Amino acid sequence: MKKPAKRKSERPSKEIEPGRLLFSVSGARGIVGESLDTDIVKRLVLAFASILPAGPIVMGRDTRPSGEALMQAAIGAVTATGHDCIDLGIAATPTVEMVVERHKAAGGVIVTASHNPIEWNALKFLDRRGIFIEKEAGDELFNAFQADRFVLAGESSKGKVRSYSNAARDHIEAILSLDIIDASRIRDRRFTVVLDCINGAGSVIAPDLLDALGARVIKLDCELDGNFHRDPEPRPENLSVLANRVKEEQADIGFAADPDADRLALVDNLGNAISEEYTLALGVDLVLANNPGPVVVNVSTSSIIDRIAESHGVQVSRTPVGEAHVVAKMLDCHAVIGGEGNGGIIYPELHPGRDAMLSMALILQLLTERKTSLRDQIDRYPPFVMHKEKAPKTGDFSAKKISRLIQGLKPDKIDTRDGVKALFSEGWFHLRLSNTEGIVRIISEAATEDKVQDLIKAARRILKESFN
Repeated sequence: MKKPAKRKSERPSKEIEPGRLLFSVSGARGIVGESLDTDIVKRLVLAFASILPAGPIVMGRDTRPSGEALMQAAIGAVTATGHDCIDLGIAATPTVEMVVERHKAAGGVIVTASHNPIEWNALKFLDRRGIFIEKEAGDELFNAFQADRFVLAGESSKGKVRSYSNAARDHIEAILSLDIIDASRIRDRRFTVVLDCINGAGSVIAPDLLDALGARVIKLDCELDGNFHRDPEPRPENLSVLANRVKEEQADIGFAADPDADRLALVDNLGNAISEEYTLALGVDLVLANNPGPVVVNVSTSSIIDRIAESHGVQVSRTPVGEAHVVAKMLDCHAVIGGEGNGGIIYPELHPGRDAMLSMALILQLLTERKTSLRDQIDRYPPFVMHKEKAPKTGDFSAKKISRLIQGLKPDKIDTRDGVKALFSEGWFHLRLSNTEGIVRIISEAATEDKVQDLIKAARRILKESFN
């Protein structure tokens, strides 16, 4: 990456208040009008474009009302540095990633806060491979941003903007071309699917993919208007409307995406919203049955992945939470599949990034191959109960202090790769700082609800004591 020159500016560097604009492996995000505005977006993208090599930069966004103005600020910053901009407009995150890779772009910027509430927005930064930038590049970007150190082109050397309208079609064709997907067999099943895209970036591409797979698609919130009628995070407690509609329509399955369509949750054929952990589990089961090989997930993902991998004779590697960490390990060990338990499947045969549309195709393929329903397939797996909650960060989060307190519980193992995970013979709990919100995430898994609640209570107590 080229070294940025000092930007000529009379304005001093703008320091970001800690805890307001969040920087992490997931990019930079904040609340629009408070910690994020067009000026901050412009400066962030100027910093990013300044550290990239020559070549076009791909831009896309989700449907949030704040997205259009932030996107225009970002496009202006891209061209100001002399880079051309490939403008996809509203596009799913995996679509943008694939355009970066296939068009040999220098990088990409996605304006999306993913599963965060609608008042939030964010920037995701992609390298030339169409994956999240690595930590070193992120640090370089952040330092350039804080110092207002940008490379600006002269007036005659500014970049040009061009639109590309075939990105979604290319994405769908790439999914249908995968060896693991037998579109003809899926069409013969004539699935009835209820689809909830939360009026986000998947609202056109997802129905089009399902149409191509011969499904009868009943659409819920599949407009590109950015009106989120439920919590954006696709988790069972937020999918009651979808679950009821699956029952009413006697559908085979319900799909729920997040606003940028990189995560997917499911409702079974009986109208039960099931844990988002099953999305990855089903994908892993299908891929390993066809092509056994390494699997990579994060430390918070359900242990059901280990059980499924074991049944196919392969092992699972775990990383800190965050798509960037998972992808880096997958590329390093040539994993055949990976992802995160938040509903994100990563299948490198298509592209090394989470993809809700790919997930839909893989799950329909599994149900077709096994000649089964989603409910029957879920019932074949070992039972597990998982609980996820958020806790306010009321003090310093110290992994050392938390680990010391956990020792009193006599765990079988303590994992400190990302926060602190305590493993016991009957289950585990995990305490970690969120990459996307200023909170602590508490996650627990066990075979029964009673045991999960015992572990969650212990985790809450440990966290409270650590803050005291």
